[in-house]
Amino acid sequence: MPVDVDGIDWHHVGSIHNQGQEYVERFWARDEERGAGGCRATKTRGAGLALGALVSAFVGMAVYAEPGPEGLTQVLNAHRSRERMRQALPDLNAATATEIQDFLLMNLAPDEGSPVGYLREMASDGTPVSVVLLENLFTSSGATLRAAQNAKQLVQLELLVRINSAQIDEAGTRSSVAAGISEVVPAVVVRDQLLFSAQQGDAAALTAINAGVRYLVLGRPLSVPLWENTQYWHKPFGARLVGRDGQILSQGHSLAGGISPLEAVVEIKRMLHQRGRSLRAGDLLGLGAIGSAVVLSGAGRLEADFDTPFGWGQVIFALH
Repeated sequence: MPVDVDGIDWHHVGSIHNQGQEYVERFWARDEERGAGGCRATKTRGAGLALGALVSAFVGMAVYAEPGPEGLTQVLNAHRSRERMRQALPDLNAATATEIQDFLLMNLAPDEGSPVGYLREMASDGTPVSVVLLENLFTSSGATLRAAQNAKQLVQLELLVRINSAQIDEAGTRSSVAAGISEVVPAVVVRDQLLFSAQQGDAAALTAINAGVRYLVLGRPLSVPLWENTQYWHKPFGARLVGRDGQILSQGHSLAGGISPLEAVVEIKRMLHQRGRSLRAGDLLGLGAIGSAVVLSGAGRLEADFDTPFGWGQVIFALH
């Protein structure tokens, strides 16, 4: 039977967890200064809720219809071991895939924290996929990341926006959507390629595994002026990824699917509403990849450069 996870606080108003790195600290400090939207949930509280829900969920598994248990076990094992699946997930409908994703997030909560935002991913057939971003997945430029030993890593360039008001959830025009965005954040997303080869672009499988997102490396936030209007959002948002030998590994000048950043925000809102969720002040939204994802062939230093209407940004990181 489906598990009711509505009682869990899926919005961590306190924003990104402090890992002792400059830009991440700045995000956290701003949320504490804001003081709106309720109390900041502590990691201990989030972990307790998650573990309690997990216990309840597994107690009820004896009556859980297939393919839930089988798919869930594969997803949990793959994510925990960072090892690529040796067989395909069972055929999943959208509801079951979402439920498995919720189980995965509850299982990760004690270590990775609560949700702080959402990422718009694209399946191979163009279907949008909603990925949940947890607070401890974030780090900042200059970080060294631990590579998986039994799965390849995909790297993609991403633009995040920071929501400054819950009113954006009801915004009906592009100008009102734009008014709800306070910052643009250059970012690099690192995903573990955990799915069986035939399912790597499947929407349901990507949802169940939360797209394999492992790290988000943030650059310095770029402020969106208060007087800004929608015309800036229709200008090019460019990015490129450069390897240690100076070779350009990926580059692009538009979001995945060819939509504008404001349209991407609306699409994320629509996906969340379908799941009975909403945006909150402080949420970070990944609008979609710029350029193609790159499979990293080995350890080394990489540099991502971003050129936006709101300024220039850079993210430097290494995979070890």
